Amino acid sequence: MHVKHVHTRGRRLAAAAVTVVLAATGGTLTALPAAAAPVAAQDRQASAVPFPRDADVVGAGPSGFLSKTRGETPEFRWTRYADGSSLVLPGADAAGGGSDLVVTGDRKLMSVSSLLNVYDMTKPNPAPVVIDLDALGDYTYAGMAGSTLLVERYEDGSTIQYAADLDAAVLAGGAPQFRKVAGGAQIDCQDGAGVWTDTSSALYDCWVTGQRIPTKILVDLATGDTPWYPSGREERAYEGSVSATHVAWREARVPGGHGIAVRRRGGPYADLWFRSEYALTDPLYLVGGWLASGQKAHIDGAGSAEGGEATTRLPFTLQSIENPADKSVALTAFSSAVAGPGGSLLVRGGTPEHGEGLYRIAPRADGGRPTVELVASTGQSTTVTLTENATPNEMTGERVARGVDFGWGLSRGDARVTMTLTHLASGKGVSRAWPAEGAAGEPRRITWHWDGKDLENAAWASPARGGWYEWKLTARPDDGIGPDLVTTGRFLVTRPAAAHDYDDDGTADLLARDPQGVLWRHGTRPTAPGGSLAGTGASRVGGGWQAYDRLVSVGNVAGGSAPDSLARDRSGVLWLYQGTGDRNAPLAPRTQIGGGWQTYDRITGGADVTGDRRPDVLATDKTGVLWLYAGTGNAKTPFSTRKRIGGGWQAYNEITAAGNLGGAGAGDLLARDRSGVLWLYLGKGDGTFAARKQVGGGWGAFKGLTAVGDANGDGRADLVAWNGDETFYAGTGDWSAPFKRGARTNLTQDSAYDSLF
Repeated sequence: MHVKHVHTRGRRLAAAAVTVVLAATGGTLTALPAAAAPVAAQDRQASAVPFPRDADVVGAGPSGFLSKTRGETPEFRWTRYADGSSLVLPGADAAGGGSDLVVTGDRKLMSVSSLLNVYDMTKPNPAPVVIDLDALGDYTYAGMAGSTLLVERYEDGSTIQYAADLDAAVLAGGAPQFRKVAGGAQIDCQDGAGVWTDTSSALYDCWVTGQRIPTKILVDLATGDTPWYPSGREERAYEGSVSATHVAWREARVPGGHGIAVRRRGGPYADLWFRSEYALTDPLYLVGGWLASGQKAHIDGAGSAEGGEATTRLPFTLQSIENPADKSVALTAFSSAVAGPGGSLLVRGGTPEHGEGLYRIAPRADGGRPTVELVASTGQSTTVTLTENATPNEMTGERVARGVDFGWGLSRGDARVTMTLTHLASGKGVSRAWPAEGAAGEPRRITWHWDGKDLENAAWASPARGGWYEWKLTARPDDGIGPDLVTTGRFLVTRPAAAHDYDDDGTADLLARDPQGVLWRHGTRPTAPGGSLAGTGASRVGGGWQAYDRLVSVGNVAGGSAPDSLARDRSGVLWLYQGTGDRNAPLAPRTQIGGGWQTYDRITGGADVTGDRRPDVLATDKTGVLWLYAGTGNAKTPFSTRKRIGGGWQAYNEITAAGNLGGAGAGDLLARDRSGVLWLYLGKGDGTFAARKQVGGGWGAFKGLTAVGDANGDGRADLVAWNGDETFYAGTGDWSAPFKRGARTNLTQDSAYDSLF
């Protein structure tokens, strides 16, 4: 005999364990008056005997219970209610049946064990009694009902059930005497499937031989009665249970869906049918005239690095058979249950009020709602709570670009955690999971570093887009007991509107019209900090743009948070397309600004040349006069009355408001003459420009010049020159040499276009 005798730590428990009795009323749990002296709320768990953490209940008798830890090499422990002392029993598997007898097997499954060891746990140091099932007749273990051992064996094409009383003679070393139950050649109770027992009955899941009708057969072990409960040819019977008064099982009916079939024992036949929100494979129990249902948490991928995911679980409920409307929650969740003495049910579960452990659900003599009492505690809180929330509320785009640290504190360490971060405008998100690592009684801190990259195109390393973000944290107790903690929070990412950032991700975008008149948005990203640009793909904006002969990006002239565009139709009407910041629909429907714009042959915008921090528009008329339209920030009247700057601009065939090229803080202007020489006009910040400075020659090879602001992230204004393909000119911030050497780049991925702005 190799058993380990263990006493609980701390104070010695009273001779009779103090329990917390609960009444499930109206879906909540309420403390009932105790017969003994009241126990303070903080002492309730300490007053109950200990239940091993990360374990389930596999047996329970009048004097104690049998627990089984989870894992590859489980530990089987018998704990006494009287003083909390416990014994660790050797064996590969073990079970009980509502009495103080425990049976262990020599295999990991009792159903394939050949040698059984029977222990009488009423004795301080019980010696095992060995039963060799193979030697007695090739029997297979099927279950325990009180002190009755249930076995089965294959005979004449059917699996026949047998029972043996583990009386004093057997416990003294005598051979058990087997008798047939629920049997004969006319039925086949395959593999003991679906057998459920209380201390004096067993319910078998069988087939009627030949007809193959699914049938529940109840065996009263005291009287030998074996009533049958056929399900019918069009129905399938699933898990069932038995009490002193009723038999019940889950059943699929055609038609009718699935539910619970109930029969009263010893009375006239009555087909009682209950619809059920639980699945057909969820366990079903009976406590007197009450149905008890629960849904276990099945964790998938528990051994993976991501920590696994648990299915949705429903609480453990009680429902009256006589009054089905009387239904209430007994436990928040559960992981295992076994029949106990006196028609009781012992359930490993938990409640937010009293924590996790072993609860006894017992019938009442008057048939009222069963009592629910905590008889053994793990000392764990059922509810996971958030103890710390170190997350942002609002951030600038610059801060996000440096990366952001998130942190959450949890009250329990043994929780599987998942977190999702979602950009609400696009619906794009990223997820992260953490496996359970710590002990349930200890707090835990979860940390995550967000690199601040675009959630939709993280592979491109583009900055995160502006707008609202929502994080959602879900913490699920590792053992499936207790409700999930689900908490959310939001934060806003903001950045100043940039002249060419149409999707609010901090990088430049180009709008291109193809020969069919379809407008496309082309995203870009720096190839390296301060380096050249690369394209990130195109998205269709819309058709019909062939109606315009001038298209230009002008920055945020309408007072919104995204850059706007101007389009002039062939009759000279100017239209405003306000930016939305939406990657898939970057421009709002057009609004008319006014007519007469056919007098201008060049239009540009996007730079602040007046020093009021609003982008302005510049236009040259056909006589060579340069005009300034100062931005107002008002969508209805985006420009103030035009102001003449000077003449002689007919010498240029291209002008581009280039932003702050010279480093002085004001918006500058580039102009290309007809010989291909590029000139720089440094802005003074008052709507005028200093004398021109020559940038260089050879610029006549390009069809157009598009100022894109700071496209490569070095804080300096840049330029894209195009003629069917693109050349990127990174700004230097030095007015005497404003651009680095040009770098050929494929920003539009070889798309055909006739306008790029």
